[in-house]
Amino acid sequence: MKPDISNIPDLPGVYLMKDGSDNIIYIGKAKSLKKRVSQYFQSGKNQSSKTRAMVRKIEDIDYIVTASEVEALILEANLVKKNRPHYNIDLKDDKRYPYVKVTINKRFPRIFITRKRLMDGALYFGPYTNVKPVRRTLDMISQVFRIKRCNRKIDGKRHRPCLNYHIERCYAPCNGSISEEEYRKNVMEAVKFFKGDTSGIISSLKEKMQEHAKVQEFEAAAAVRDQIAALRSLSEQQTATAGNNDSDLIATAADEETIFVQIFYIRDGNMVGKADFSLSWGDAAGNISRIVAEFIKQYYQDAPVPPEILVQHLIPDKDLITKWLSEKASRSVSIQVPARGDKKKLLDMAARNAVMTMEQSHIKRSDRENALQALVQLRDELSLPTLPTHIEGFDISNISGTDAVGSLVVFNNGMPAKDKYRIFNIKTVKGIDDFAMMAEVVKRRYKKQKNEDKKLPDLILIDGGPGQVGAAMGSLRELGLDIPLVGLAKRFEHIIVPKEGEDEVVILPHTSDALRMLMQVRDESHRFAVSSHRRRRTARLSHSELDSIPGIGSSRKKALLNHFGSIDKIRRASAEEIAEVEGISKALAEKINEYFRGKRD
Repeated sequence: MKPDISNIPDLPGVYLMKDGSDNIIYIGKAKSLKKRVSQYFQSGKNQSSKTRAMVRKIEDIDYIVTASEVEALILEANLVKKNRPHYNIDLKDDKRYPYVKVTINKRFPRIFITRKRLMDGALYFGPYTNVKPVRRTLDMISQVFRIKRCNRKIDGKRHRPCLNYHIERCYAPCNGSISEEEYRKNVMEAVKFFKGDTSGIISSLKEKMQEHAKVQEFEAAAAVRDQIAALRSLSEQQTATAGNNDSDLIATAADEETIFVQIFYIRDGNMVGKADFSLSWGDAAGNISRIVAEFIKQYYQDAPVPPEILVQHLIPDKDLITKWLSEKASRSVSIQVPARGDKKKLLDMAARNAVMTMEQSHIKRSDRENALQALVQLRDELSLPTLPTHIEGFDISNISGTDAVGSLVVFNNGMPAKDKYRIFNIKTVKGIDDFAMMAEVVKRRYKKQKNEDKKLPDLILIDGGPGQVGAAMGSLRELGLDIPLVGLAKRFEHIIVPKEGEDEVVILPHTSDALRMLMQVRDESHRFAVSSHRRRRTARLSHSELDSIPGIGSSRKKALLNHFGSIDKIRRASAEEIAEVEGISKALAEKINEYFRGKRD
């Protein structure tokens, strides 16, 4: 049934299309709301299949009248970002490009990095293409302005302040050590920097650096120098200069479902960086110009606006978008299509990069499809109750029972989820007992998951044979958990399936996708365990050997390890060789040599 559009006015504004459940499915803007909305319900001959499908779902239309078409454009972009309707383009960059978020809508604001920009009343700065100077700047801000970084709630009760208070990196509002007004004043001083006013804070840091240098505290002076460099680097990312040679080049490549966007950043005539995005949109190839226009509206809500934006094709609403960008940047902005010259060559290069990104995406998509097929086969071969989309793999690594660790790797939909990997330092087992170590790690993992009511895996894979499998199953039974579990023995790649009485051995051909999936999980858990064990052992040896020598601090220890490469080589070096290391005097070299000689004796 066609919604009633007779009362929609002939004025500029934004329209919101809703389905039968009152969900917003599309948001658009128009110079004339009445004319634009009525076009959707005329003949569908010239409409894309996606638009026709959307029109069939429209049950109601809401609208907001604005004073001008530019205001409508701004409101549309904000509403799309907030509601993310199904039929608007979906700009997939939230998890890649960081923002700095200032929660000024809270009593005691925090400043931190986030990958999502929400319409929640907070201040956002960014997005930034390089996160390292952002992290360093936030660390510096915590030192200068002492703004809290933890998530602790401030509820009027006095809490014991954390370490940051004692090292003068936080005023501890949780302890009532600073008033709300004074604290907010500090936050707004930090906000000044993110708005481009860096002169005050950089002058303050320069004075601090000179004070350190006067008293020959050169390491402290160098640390402040690095803070100033991080500030300047962040400022360069954040502020688009108004030079004549500054521009952003936007090029695209498209398949049936997605448009891949590549941006080249040109500053002072030089390319200084690039970023890539993907936009979901049905019938993408036939709507590139319109989608690039939508991308520009979404992207430049937060990103610095250069004097010139170069695109491959003329975009709809070019004059309107240009007017909005000019008002936003407080100077003239142009959108051009270069036909020849260096800018055209750079735009073509950006287009080739977009094509390569698209091709890589197709490879990843193919990998995901192959992984799904392997999971289906694995379910059938092992008679699992559900598709094992969530697999967790375990392994143990130790040398002579020392520095033993257990590894946990997680595969979601057949692909590694490295952010969910975990390492368990063995706590209760002494000596060499892989079975007991496996039992400890499995019990610790799933006791915590059970207590916190977290989602359990569809399948557990143990790197090992019947002994390791039996130990892991014992831990599951002790916890009262019924999770499918198998082991994969290295020698013959036989799958051990625990059964009452006697374990079942499943033998799959080496060409089996299911077996390859299990081998991938097993090999990843083994790699992760071994690398973690080596790191732990190296850290223990480094600490126990060098840190025991008087006069060896962190900087000298680092210099020694960088020069020789390992503790063992330092142990074998002569005093003369040790004295060649920068910062190591002859007397200290003799002391180091004497220490290791005593160890040998």
